[in-house]
Amino acid sequence: MKVLHISRTMGQGGAEKVVYQICKDVKGIEMVIASTGGIYEEELQKMGVKHYAIPDIDSKKPIILIKTILKLRKIIKKEEITIIHSHHRMAAFYSKILTIFNKKIKRIYTAHNIFYNKKMLLKYALNGSTIVAVGDGVKKNLTQFYEIEEEKIKVIYNSVEELKEITKPTDDFLKNKSNKILIGTVGRLSVQKGIDVFISAIAKLIYKNKNVFAIIIGDGELNEELKKLSQSLNIEDNVNFLGYRSDVLELISQMDFIVLASRWEGFPLTPIETFSVGKTIIVSNIDGNSEIVIDEYNGLLFEKNNVNDLKDKMNMLIDNIEKRNILAQNAKKTFNEKFSYAAFIDKYIKIYSDLQ
Repeated sequence: MKVLHISRTMGQGGAEKVVYQICKDVKGIEMVIASTGGIYEEELQKMGVKHYAIPDIDSKKPIILIKTILKLRKIIKKEEITIIHSHHRMAAFYSKILTIFNKKIKRIYTAHNIFYNKKMLLKYALNGSTIVAVGDGVKKNLTQFYEIEEEKIKVIYNSVEELKEITKPTDDFLKNKSNKILIGTVGRLSVQKGIDVFISAIAKLIYKNKNVFAIIIGDGELNEELKKLSQSLNIEDNVNFLGYRSDVLELISQMDFIVLASRWEGFPLTPIETFSVGKTIIVSNIDGNSEIVIDEYNGLLFEKNNVNDLKDKMNMLIDNIEKRNILAQNAKKTFNEKFSYAAFIDKYIKIYSDLQ
């Protein structure tokens, strides 16, 4: 058995991390990756996982479509691929086309997000494929909008490997931490993640409490725009933009709590990461987030895009340390019972084994 993963990139993002984790910890199966590349390439190379650069699979240009099909056909032939595991809707489409040339290849598609377009394309692409949804909300989207039969979809919750030991990062903002309230957010700096909502709510907190500091972990197209927003709100001294970091779990462990202000999600990794190190989180009340975070049990929910509601929820956790600690204890319990890394890996091993 030899598996080819087709992903748009191997940069920062939940889908990319899932691919990386499967390649790292699913033993006994040889893995190959095709993507435009990214931050995980070096780590993959150290593990002996081959990475092939291909054009952006999201491109709809006919010449790119043809080039990509030809490139993938060469990879499949050279590497003697038996299973294609796609992690993007266009990757699933390419997988379907490639089976026209090699009918022995078996296909897996992991749905990482919720969509409401390209209905016919995805239904065609997934015909005959093993389908995995990263959460119940994603499965619901596939059954209700894309009209895929429920029994054809398996759910494997995303997870993260727990830290064996926590090494405290040495960043300047962690020095003299005793009087600081550190509130973190993790994710791509994009419209989806609602970092602007987070910054605006933080500004309202800082107006009354100068000890509040925002820690923004991630990079993206809105980097400069969000920095300008913090400057326009006169809070730039209290907002730390760390960019992409590989020590996300270590950083989360140093926060008082985390915020995820997303406008939409499939099944986000940030709450799982937060739970894994025994911290709690405030998330927007949307599908995906609310599947993981149970309000007032292991975290708090706030109304999407509502800056004042987010501010009030953050204030609650700042003022009530006992409540924060109880939520954090329940968050760790939730991780152990529902989102363990061992279960995540075991379920993918079974998916592959069933196709042998």
